[in-house]
Amino acid sequence: MRGRLVPALVAGAGVAALVGAGVPLAGASTTTLTVWLMTGEITAKVYDAVNQAFEAQHPGVTVNVQIQQWSGITTKLNTSLASSSPPDATEIGNTDVPEYAASGGLVNLKSLERSISIGSGKWLGGLQQPAEYKGGVYGVPLLAGDRVVLYNETMFQKAGIKSPPKSESQLLADGKKLEKANKSTSNFSALYFPGKYWYAAMSMVWDHGGKIAAPKHGKWVAQLASKKSLAGLDEFRTVQHSLSVPASRTANTTLPTQDAVFAKGQAAMIIGGDWEVAAIEKDNAALTGHIGEFAFPSYKGGPAPVFLGGSDIAVAKNSPNKALAEDWVKLMTSNKYQTMMYKDDNLIPNNTSLSGLGKASPVMATYLEAAKKSQGTPAAPGWAVVTGGNQITTFFSNVAQASSPKKVAALAKSFDSYLNTALNQP
Repeated sequence: MRGRLVPALVAGAGVAALVGAGVPLAGASTTTLTVWLMTGEITAKVYDAVNQAFEAQHPGVTVNVQIQQWSGITTKLNTSLASSSPPDATEIGNTDVPEYAASGGLVNLKSLERSISIGSGKWLGGLQQPAEYKGGVYGVPLLAGDRVVLYNETMFQKAGIKSPPKSESQLLADGKKLEKANKSTSNFSALYFPGKYWYAAMSMVWDHGGKIAAPKHGKWVAQLASKKSLAGLDEFRTVQHSLSVPASRTANTTLPTQDAVFAKGQAAMIIGGDWEVAAIEKDNAALTGHIGEFAFPSYKGGPAPVFLGGSDIAVAKNSPNKALAEDWVKLMTSNKYQTMMYKDDNLIPNNTSLSGLGKASPVMATYLEAAKKSQGTPAAPGWAVVTGGNQITTFFSNVAQASSPKKVAALAKSFDSYLNTALNQP
């Protein structure tokens, strides 16, 4: 999942209204609405149900869902959106929406925010914020996945820890107990925290009120060297140095895989997605049923904000079926089908009013509750350059290796200078 939106000839508003209301037009030929969805996410059971309901509402319209691969999708989507025959609606990774919005390839869907049924809740910030570009909304939140702390319940019990920590200070104190109880284990981390793991590290920056960047006078201005952001970066450095082995400061989550580190008993905690629980239990069956979850704690107490990976769904500006495409998006992102998506595909739904769906699952309850307090990355077209070149992972690794808060401040100032150029490029 990315750090992870439909053709009928509608000749005028009057005809669009009739088609949108499901009124067949005399002599009209069958219309095909093309939707691109990404592989490995929403399953056929769910989107077939959406299509069946949509086609019943729009006689003479057939939906053709085409599953796309993440590899090479940027080039394919850029080419398609610039053509006269793009997919009518397409799934887009949430952090990638600004790139396509800036190119002029997407429809402003701000009006749908009020017309889509989201109950008494709100769209998840980590999906909505990256889709907001120059006052418009160019993608409707579709699905999400977040990360919380996974912990070894047996290790916690042996260390005398009766409940998960509720604040950063408690987390650090519990870390000392865990290290003492596992001092015979080589390369042990109370919390294995790779230095390049910026998804997790940003929780602390946001928790202190910091940001990567903010819009000002029509431009994006980097904010990592601000007082609030530095407080979060210093907290990340403290947590990383206190709880994770030195070798992790230059590591990412895959070399070695943090799941394997946890499964081997070399870590009492990691920050991971719900999909990682099964991977850990596969590596070490003895951990089955003994992995707990809690949201990463705020320095103020309670949960800190989280980064959401996920997708939005957008409508192509060159689609001849924009009204129909918008109707399909409304259905797919409505509470009814978001609920079905959660139950069948285990994907986090797009709004806070559905967080209660996790009550039946101790694991998913934590993930859904954490998602309510999510933040987004800058809605700047240049953000794709920042992530594509791995500059942000290198920056956080450098922070993890920094010898002092003064060094962190110098690193942030230098990275802000890079961001001010990268984020504002055409």
